[in-house]
Amino acid sequence: MDVAQMSTSIEQLLKRLEDMLKIGEQHINSLQTSYETALKEIHNERQRIDDNLDRLQENTIRNLEQLHSRLKTSLENESKRCIECVSKLRSYDTKDTHSTSLERSFVAYQKCLDHSASVDSFHQNVLSNIDIVFERNKDLEQILASCTELGSIASYAAVSHYRIDPNEVVSVIDKSQYKVRTPTDKENCYITGICGSSNGEFVIADFNNKCVKLLDQGYTLLAQLQLPTFPLSLCNISTNEMAVTVGDVGSANEIHFLRVDKRSIVNFKTLQLNHSCYGISIHQSDMFVTSGVAVYQYWWMVGCSRSCIEIHLNI
Repeated sequence: MDVAQMSTSIEQLLKRLEDMLKIGEQHINSLQTSYETALKEIHNERQRIDDNLDRLQENTIRNLEQLHSRLKTSLENESKRCIECVSKLRSYDTKDTHSTSLERSFVAYQKCLDHSASVDSFHQNVLSNIDIVFERNKDLEQILASCTELGSIASYAAVSHYRIDPNEVVSVIDKSQYKVRTPTDKENCYITGICGSSNGEFVIADFNNKCVKLLDQGYTLLAQLQLPTFPLSLCNISTNEMAVTVGDVGSANEIHFLRVDKRSIVNFKTLQLNHSCYGISIHQSDMFVTSGVAVYQYWWMVGCSRSCIEIHLNI
């Protein structure tokens, strides 16, 4: 190689290194931007949860005030009736009985009997002391206690725009088959969903056998959890939690929340719906469920609808 060729090669290497430095600087800036975006989303998620907790608190306090007002009004009315009864009884002159006719005495006696019944009623109500008791929502407490994070934190490698080929054809590089049927399975496996956990394990939904199965990185079966009926769709909630829609015509329409823990699957929450549920997807705190003719939006953190938005599809 002569000096000119060597100089050209050096220039090319320097150019490539300079481009790599620019790309590296862009990646650092992109990383910082994504960090700030994720941090903002975490704060926004906390704010959404706070807003929903504020709404629950306002509704509970409103119920408390309504019950207190109703009970207080009832007690005050009883007191007024008692005062009126006392006033009427004191108006009867029981000392001058000799000058009172038998008719008037009989009428007064009947009124006394009526007031006696009222006094018995007042006495019974006074003995029945009414207190207001707050019973906390244990389901809400358990769900919040079971959550370990507001959402999953992960990184992904974004392909640099320098290397993107919009005309690149996606092709299958390799294909392997693994047996996931167990001796207890009565039907051939029919997989309707798959999700991964943070430690590389997989959860699959087996439609025909009405169950979900946990596989290790070598696709060996670790655990199996039976469901009440057919699993239709599966999606990730966080790094180790999933949600699976379970449904059957004329039967259950449910969402089961699962957790992968120590090489096992745990069902930690079940949400019953009043509509068919097929597909499911979760974005931040919003859970979207399809029924075949509509899309429903739920707030999945507490397993209840948040002014459920229903979007009907033209089919």
